[in-house]
Parts: sequence; C-alpha cells; structure tokens
Amino acid sequence: MQPKATPRRADPRVAMTWLAVVMLVVAVTGVAAYKAWPLLFPQIAERAAQNPTCDVASDACVVGFIDGGRVRLDIRPRGIPVVQPLQIQVELADLPTPERAELDFAGVDMDMGYNRVALEPVADRVGLYQGRGMLPICVRDRMAWEARVLLYGPDGIRSAPFRFETAGQPR
Repeated sequence: MQPKATPRRADPRVAMTWLAVVMLVVAVTGVAAYKAWPLLFPQIAERAAQNPTCDVASDACVVGFIDGGRVRLDIRPRGIPVVQPLQIQVELADLPTPERAELDFAGVDMDMGYNRVALEPVADRVGLYQGRGMLPICVRDRMAWEARVLLYGPDGIRSAPFRFETAGQPR
C-alpha cells in the first residue's frame, strides 16, 4: 500500500499576485470609464430647438437658440450616403466664437457608436467651420440619424440638432 499523499497547499504569494492583478485591471477600467464619460456623453448647457421642417439630407438647414443665435448645417453630397466621404460645413450667426466645434452623428433608434467629426474654422470667414466625416453602414435599410453640432464655450456646450434619414444602404 502506498502512503497517502498530503494535499498541496496553495502558495499564498500566487493568490496575492492574482488578487493584485485583478484589482489593477478593475482600477484601470474604472479610470478609463471615468475619463471617457465626458467625451462619450458631453454635458449640454443649451440645446437648440429642432427644426421639424428641415431635412439636412436634402438641403442645408438652420436651427436657432433662445438668445437668437443660429447654426446652419450643410452636408454634401445630398442624400448623405453611408460609407462615403461627407463634406460638412457649419455657419454660425449671432453666436460667440466657440473654443472648438464638432459634429456628432448619432443613431436615433440605434446606438451606432462614437462618430464625431472635428470642425476647423475657415481662415478667411468668421463663423464658418468645415470638416470631413463618414456615416457607418447599418443593418437596416432605413436609418434615422441626428447630427448634433457641438459648440464648446466657457459656459458649457451648446448643441444644435439636425435630423435626417439614410435609405438604400449598399449591400
């Protein structure tokens, strides 16, 4: 008969190492989420009223803020095709010059992920901003979108919403 083997005891150093690794991963994930939150979900100080008669896919549109300031958005080519380069032009009227301007494309009924375009000021035109972007493809044949012009200023972010639909997605 063989002698009974004594059970091996776990090395406490290995357990402590794994515990430290897990705690480090949790901490890094928490810090990353904390830092990314304002980027993914910016705090809006003022949101312009949506213009229900406007379809930015067919023509340039204007929305206004309570103080009378206006934002005009023009996206070309018309129809706003998906997975094709888009020329974006934003014109501000009666608004203070923002610290920075962006255009955020968001799905109305479906989360389409982070899709934000930096808008650069045009050198010889005050209040005019331009950028290039692209819409991702969607599994739906028709997709409702909201393009939000985000104007970053010392008092917070002003948001100007523009709704449109894309149709006939490439297969």
